[in-house]
Amino acid sequence: MLAPGEPSFTPKKGKTSVVMFVGLQGSRKTTCMKYTHYYEKKGFKPALVCGDTFRAGAFDQLKQNATKAKIPFYGSYTESDPVRIAVKGVERFKKENCDLIIVDTSGRHKQEAARFEEMPQLSEAIKQDLVIFVVDSSIGRVAFDQAQAFKQSVPVGAAIVTKMDGHAKGGGALSA
Repeated sequence: MLAPGEPSFTPKKGKTSVVMFVGLQGSRKTTCMKYTHYYEKKGFKPALVCGDTFRAGAFDQLKQNATKAKIPFYGSYTESDPVRIAVKGVERFKKENCDLIIVDTSGRHKQEAARFEEMPQLSEAIKQDLVIFVVDSSIGRVAFDQAQAFKQSVPVGAAIVTKMDGHAKGGGALSA
């Protein structure tokens, strides 16, 4: 799925990098926001943008995690357009000179055409430096088909496989 031989993306202090997390519902994209905490410990100034307007608890979960970790957060209870929210959040944090801006997106799968079409719109609007595909290891070999669909829609440059400790199907997900 990923391009072998290409150097991996590495954010740099003092230069704003935007990273968009994509994946299926329940894959733990929002929980993966500990990515910001990791980079904060390395001296970066990270920020979180909630572009998930579909899942009812996404805004509250991300805001709670951001507050607990003392990481700047942007989202909206009233705006329903994830592209608008993401653009406003990225613009705000660029003005605040954040090194690493993470955009959390709604979960979706390849059979949801309308929601899948939203991803390229988000990607084009925020002009991210990296797209990370988050996949639940319990789906096994089905991960390959989903990964391919995501890769065809947005420029996926990295993957995170979650819940590896809970299933024997993790190998199938890794083979994707």
